Amino acid sequence: MNFDWLLKVPVAHRGLHDDEFPENSMPAFQAAIEHGFNIEIDVHLSSDGKLVVFHDDNLKRVCGIDAKVKDCTVEQLVKTHLNDTEFTIPTFDEFLDMVDGRTGILCEIKGLNPYDNSIAAAVCERVKTYKGNIALQSFNYGAVRYCRLNSDRPSGQLCTWRNPKGTKRSHVMDFMGKLHITRISKPDFIAYDIRDLDDNVYVAKARKSVPVITWTVNTPEKLAVARKCADNIIFETIGSLVAQEYGPVLKDTLL
Repeated sequence: MNFDWLLKVPVAHRGLHDDEFPENSMPAFQAAIEHGFNIEIDVHLSSDGKLVVFHDDNLKRVCGIDAKVKDCTVEQLVKTHLNDTEFTIPTFDEFLDMVDGRTGILCEIKGLNPYDNSIAAAVCERVKTYKGNIALQSFNYGAVRYCRLNSDRPSGQLCTWRNPKGTKRSHVMDFMGKLHITRISKPDFIAYDIRDLDDNVYVAKARKSVPVITWTVNTPEKLAVARKCADNIIFETIGSLVAQEYGPVLKDTLL
């Protein structure tokens, strides 16, 4: 399976977002395309079974509404504004139609229940007819395994050694951080947390067999670690620096 496009061109985390263009918004995606970057997105299912592009399980942080994405209809979600802007939550269909093969997409499948393949199944079905480059990834080893078995798109295992509070080394996080989880999911690539990438013997060993992408690279110091320890980056806030570092590659994508 050839997915060099994912390894050569930096990936804009939730689009090329800033104070003007919110994360996972259509203008943030358009900005990434115009600068030649690949795009990382997140997808959930609405209560009526439609795929939408949004990161959190709950709308509160980004939209100021205390409601879970899975409990809202797609009609409600597409009318919900992001960070008090005019921009609203896009559907996966709208996003794919807008990108239309102009750059590569790294799609994170949300949800953590390894026995619930509903989001993975919907994504795999939808991307069958998409003509551009797209790769799938998830923290959910069940979703990664499902995608690997049911799609011809590259499937990656997201990994971190840290829990949501930023601490680490519980038994569950050790299982993921030391990449034992990949024995189950058997991914085509690994997307690993930059915070624990430097001098990580488990990642270095895994990298001999599969490519490693790292997230979220948002400082010059993390970019230096990424250059040494990973095959590509998922970045935010340092777009100008990334453009300088990868200038020739990005120029090729815009030709």
